[in-house]
This record gives sequence, C-alpha cells and structure tokens, in this order.
Amino acid sequence: MDSAVLTWQAPTGWSAPLPAALDSTATLVLVFGPPALDELSVLVDEIRRAFPRALLAGASSDTVIEDGRIGDARVAVSITRFDHSQLALVSAFNDGHDFDGGRRMAHDLATRRGLVAVLALADGLLVDGSELVRGLLDGLPAGVLLTGGMAADGTRFDRTWVIAEGVPSRGAAVAIGFYGERLQVHSVSRGGSVGFGPRRRVTHAQGNVVYELDGRPALELYEQYLGRYASALPASAAHFPLCVYRGAQGEPPLIRYVLGIDRVRQSITFAGDVPRGSLVQLSRAARGELLRAADQAAHELGAWCTPATADRPLLNIVVSCIGRRVVLGEQTDAEVELVAQLLPSGASQIGFYSYGEIASGQRATCDMHNMTLTLTTIGEA
Repeated sequence: MDSAVLTWQAPTGWSAPLPAALDSTATLVLVFGPPALDELSVLVDEIRRAFPRALLAGASSDTVIEDGRIGDARVAVSITRFDHSQLALVSAFNDGHDFDGGRRMAHDLATRRGLVAVLALADGLLVDGSELVRGLLDGLPAGVLLTGGMAADGTRFDRTWVIAEGVPSRGAAVAIGFYGERLQVHSVSRGGSVGFGPRRRVTHAQGNVVYELDGRPALELYEQYLGRYASALPASAAHFPLCVYRGAQGEPPLIRYVLGIDRVRQSITFAGDVPRGSLVQLSRAARGELLRAADQAAHELGAWCTPATADRPLLNIVVSCIGRRVVLGEQTDAEVELVAQLLPSGASQIGFYSYGEIASGQRATCDMHNMTLTLTTIGEA
C-alpha cells in the first residue's frame, strides 16, 4: 500500500505533481474541496487523466483536512494504491427514496466476496443521510464496517456536491467497498456535547423539522432554555445542539445540529431526522468538551496503531461536523493536530468538515451523527 496527499489552491496550483505512478485498478482517489470552485471541473478532469484506472470519489466542503492541517478555499486530494486488496464503487442519485438507494448500493457491493468496510459520501442538502444509512445497513452483511460523511457548504447551506461516476454531481451518493483478508480498518467517533435540562417528548415532527415538544411550540421551549443566548439565534444554535434518545434505555443519544429556525411556525430544522415520539434534551457544545472528545478519539486511534503498524502506510480519513468548526473557531486546528500527533509517521491524513458524520460512535449500530469527530483508518497487513 502506498498513499500520497496533495492540495491545490489558487493561484499557486498543486502542492506537488500528481503521482500518476500510483494509478491502478486498486487505487482510490478522494477529492474534497469548495462547492463553488470555478476550476473544479478542470481539476477533476486533470485528476481523471492522471489516474484513468483508479476509483474516484469526493465531496464538497469549505474546510478540508490534510496531514494535520485545515485549509479553507482549497482542494485536498489523497491517492491510495492498495497492494493486497480490491475496491468497488457504486452510486445512487436522489429520487426521493434514499433508503432504497442505500440498500441497492449495499446489495451491489455485497455481491462480491470479502467485503470488509464501506465508505459512503452523499450530498448534504439533497440526500436524507439518516435514510441512506438505514438503507445501507439493511443491505450490508453483518460485521461490515460503515463510515463516511455528508458533503457540506460551510454555514451557507446553499449548494453541495459529491463526485459520482467521475463528475461532481448534486443529489448523489456513492459507496466505496473495501475487500481483502489483509485489510485492516478501524473507526472511532466522539462528540463532546453535554446534555442539560429535562428531557422532552417530540409530539410533532416531520423528518428533520420539529414543531412541538411536549405539545408546546418547539422554538418557544428552545429559546426558553437558551436564555440570553436566544437573541443571537440562529448563530448561537451551533453551541446548543439537541440530544435525541430514540434507542434502548441507556444507549448514548444522537446529536443533531440546528440548521435553522422558523419564527412564524415556531419550528426548528436539524441536520438529521428527529423522529416523532423520541425523547430529546438540549445540550451544550463548548470548546473544552469538544477538544476533550477529540483527544479521546485520537488516543483510541493511537492505541489501535500498534508497533506492528508503525512502519506501514496508513490512510486516515477525518470527517468532522461543520458545527464543531463554528464552535472551535480559531482552535479548529487543535482537534486535527491531536489526531495527527498520534498517527504513525507513515500515515497520510485527509478529510473534510461535513453536514453529517456516518459512524457507529459510542452507539451499538451505525447512524448519521452531527457534532462528532469521526476517524477511519485503513491499512494492509
């Protein structure tokens, strides 16, 4: 296995020449970059010419991650050639049935033997990430690791894309299958948001829009608990995501980031589904808690990187929530540096800030999360 990470930024261009020698049918090229980049199509064409046999995937994001650093308004590209493993890529386009699309992709990947892990990327605005994940899980064999994330557009929530069938596309989802007995894949996800106040029952909701809690207008209750921070909505909402308890008693909650509010309807829109009948609780996302969670994730990853992997190349894919980017501000670099410091010297790192992270986290099953830092590390024995 061999891996390289490059960046492109105007007006200087590529940080290094594209390593065309890594091209093969067992090469994965990941591209993360700004949603409105004028040069995007030209760059993708250049990458496809350099790696004509490789699998190409990617997602939009204003903030990308590469080798322990974050960068805005730039493109990050990783090229990973596997020596003893195989890859497959499938795609689906939004038709209002994201569960079915996820299940179809999972079935396509599962027709080949030896499936170990799946990395999924999807349009963060036009694809229902929660339904997509449920569909993928429904079609994947037991024991297959599922991770990934939702394409983003910073805090604008205007336009997102995913590279599907070789081109940046809206309303698309892709799933990459990793196959082989010598594959080593590890995933860890941590949040850091701390719940407070009473739990409330969701009495009226539709998808990711909540209208009533305990029979009262959702926004009214939300503002009541925010107190002096309520006047700063919706900007202050990043610091107060929602804990959603929808599983078995004692199971950790899902965290949902607030996308927007509607004062006329007194509703709140979240970056993921909040089912009617579930219990919810307000939470606080402060810098200290988020960085402590990042440190926990980094140390868990570091413990997995045993001395046996120290001299082997690894690809570490980082997906962190745009809400964490908002809360951490100028300290955003810190969570990425915490991870990079505990990676072996031969590891490459790439990632992006997302509208949703696909991971198991501390829950028993995989789901789409918000406000988490998710790490997926891939190597070969």
